[in-house]
Amino acid sequence: METRTIKFYKEDKYLTTVFEREKFELNAIPTNCVLNKTIPGLGATHSEILAERNSFIIEPNIPVIFGKTQGKKELLAVWEKTTDKQIENYLNNTRFRFKKILCTPESYMRVSRIAIGLGINIYQEYFCLFDECEKITQDIDFRENIALPMNDFFSFTNKAFVSATPLRLRNPEFEEQGFIIRKVDPQFDYKKDINLVVTNRYDKTVIDKLEELRDSDCVCVFLNSTNGINKIVTHLESKRINNYKTFCSDKSVIKFKDREIKNSFENLDLPLAKYNFFTCRFFSAVDIKIDKKPDILVLTDLNEAKYSRIDPVTNAIQIYGRFRNVFEDGRSFNSLTHITNVDESETVLDEPDIETFLEESELLFDTIKSKLKEESNKGRRKLLYDDLLKITFNRFINDDGTKNYFAIDNFYDDERVKGYYITDEAIESAYCKTNHFNVNFDRKIDIVGDKELLHYKRLRSDLKSRAYIVEILASLDENEDMHSKAKEYVKIQFLKHEVREKAEVAKYIIDAYEKLGAEALKQTEYKKNRINQLLKQHDKETNHRKMFSLSVREGLKSRLLENTEYPFKDVVTVFEQIFIANGIEAKYNLTTIRKFFGADMLKGQKVGWIKLWKFQPDEEFTIE
Repeated sequence: METRTIKFYKEDKYLTTVFEREKFELNAIPTNCVLNKTIPGLGATHSEILAERNSFIIEPNIPVIFGKTQGKKELLAVWEKTTDKQIENYLNNTRFRFKKILCTPESYMRVSRIAIGLGINIYQEYFCLFDECEKITQDIDFRENIALPMNDFFSFTNKAFVSATPLRLRNPEFEEQGFIIRKVDPQFDYKKDINLVVTNRYDKTVIDKLEELRDSDCVCVFLNSTNGINKIVTHLESKRINNYKTFCSDKSVIKFKDREIKNSFENLDLPLAKYNFFTCRFFSAVDIKIDKKPDILVLTDLNEAKYSRIDPVTNAIQIYGRFRNVFEDGRSFNSLTHITNVDESETVLDEPDIETFLEESELLFDTIKSKLKEESNKGRRKLLYDDLLKITFNRFINDDGTKNYFAIDNFYDDERVKGYYITDEAIESAYCKTNHFNVNFDRKIDIVGDKELLHYKRLRSDLKSRAYIVEILASLDENEDMHSKAKEYVKIQFLKHEVREKAEVAKYIIDAYEKLGAEALKQTEYKKNRINQLLKQHDKETNHRKMFSLSVREGLKSRLLENTEYPFKDVVTVFEQIFIANGIEAKYNLTTIRKFFGADMLKGQKVGWIKLWKFQPDEEFTIE
């Protein structure tokens, strides 16, 4: 599609001023265009509400519709609880010169059916605006009906797509109908500062960040994972912090309530709390107008949820654009931080790979489909039909057999975003290339991260758990540059494991590793009875070395004289004190004393006394 730029100056504030300057018809969004606003919050949707024409305004989610229609009787909000009668009454109401219907993609078909049933030629009499148009591509894999309005969209004489972050559209009908990309070109610096933190200790890094923001008036957390939100809320509640709200779908509200997280809402509920959590239905379009300048925390946890990936090209821009109040310093938020982990093991297809995949998949689909048409045998037809349903290309086909270009776009888009999370360099580069951010990059990588601890947690047998820890410790010891404090930190991560049984296994095998080393443990095949035998022998030998160490021998010599008689209990006390001070386990009897002195127990009047003769020379002894 051809791209035409529209200059936007800071003093313009909203697009209505630009449309007037550009002499667009009705000072409104032109027909057959993809309006790329570049910056969120320029009032594109509001301009359509003001435009002197009837409009269908299709919004991605219900909270957006509620936010734009609340208290405005001249606008109709259509969602699942809007009745057919309410829609009919609005369409028949002569009080409103222009009808403005805001609906979700899923509810559009119901409105259009009712309008057509009332004899209204919607394709000629209405302008169709699809707001936040990238959502069709991004959500179609889990929200199939989001593309339903596209069956009608190209039938409208006047229509447009709009977003600050539109994605590439491969459907040839846009070109065939002469669509033009109208790109807003801001004539000022609109970049936002963002702290990008890549870590392999996600939970720890998030908790540290929340602690850093403890004095913030308002923290807004954007995370597309109810389990992930639940973990953070549980942490807050453990600190007796209950000043929070979660914003999510109605199904997630029920899930949160089951987990006793009661402050959950399916629509925006103001005022915000100190801590606020938003799932993806609040990432775009929703206007959040608050009198507190928030700290925005965007989270991606690939270990918990692959679908929590944030796209720097779309999601990150849309998220900061939710906050509409501009404060005295010209900013709408205090700070913007994205904390994420990466997954180097992820397989990612580049565009040529995807093209080959689609071509080969389509060829196979068409081949089997042709055979099915020619086959008359019922058994073979069933076999071919079953095979046809298994082919991947089915996901790119509409019910009427035509290509679903938004599903194809979704495939490309998923691989693109997935590729950002392979390495920390890739995600940093993606942010820089948007031209929307000044990136402050921070790499927080521990030697043992969440991935290793999660793998350890999932090991089902103690034997495999022991082997895994030995493997980790051995690899650290092989690295000559590894600082001893870093090694101790790694051990602590296993010793403090959240699962008590795993922590106990770690304590046992780390102690064994420090005494025996990796090779000796490998020879035991990590079997506990064999390890215990080696530990017993090791402790004996260690005890032996300690017993005949220079410090022990010199200590005894200094306190017990040769050729001297002592009460036996006094000699025992000296041995006991010196042995304990040197960490030695032994029996305190005549046999032990004779390992160091020639000695005899006295008789007669000196029963209970001992005569120490000459101190024994250095030699090896067997511990009894």
